[in-house]
Amino acid sequence: MALKLQHLSSSSTPKFTTFASQLLPNFQNVVCASKLKNGGITNLRLSSSRIRKKRTTYLCRISASLSPLDLTEDNIIQVLEDAKAELAQLFDTSVGITGKAELAEVDGPYVKLRLSGKFWHTRSTVVARLGNYLKQRIPEILEVDIEDEKQLDDSPANF
Repeated sequence: MALKLQHLSSSSTPKFTTFASQLLPNFQNVVCASKLKNGGITNLRLSSSRIRKKRTTYLCRISASLSPLDLTEDNIIQVLEDAKAELAQLFDTSVGITGKAELAEVDGPYVKLRLSGKFWHTRSTVVARLGNYLKQRIPEILEVDIEDEKQLDDSPANF
């Protein structure tokens, strides 16, 4: 299984809700990497200690590249649940985000979502990011759309 590295800025505190953090709960799950002149990364290692400021290091989040899934309602529901963890900034309930995205309909390679509650980002952004995530995990999906255009209204009356 291949690993995918996602760079985070060294000043931000990483949140690890990925597969790797579940496998290695005894570590801080910080990956240290030295930057090469060509932009590549070398010397990857897990570290349970603090990163020293002397070194040029980058924080990386590790997640396993998952194999593609078939286009079924159950798989779409599972991927939407996975998206809540992977796209935590869209669904972070600790800051009062009550938004939910649910599967409304599957019509061949076309998927329709239902949005409810309030989101930090605009609803069109939420649909676009969820659409990209769904298409990456289930390549058979051609289009992800909203069930009703009125659900894209970001006014407080829609919550």
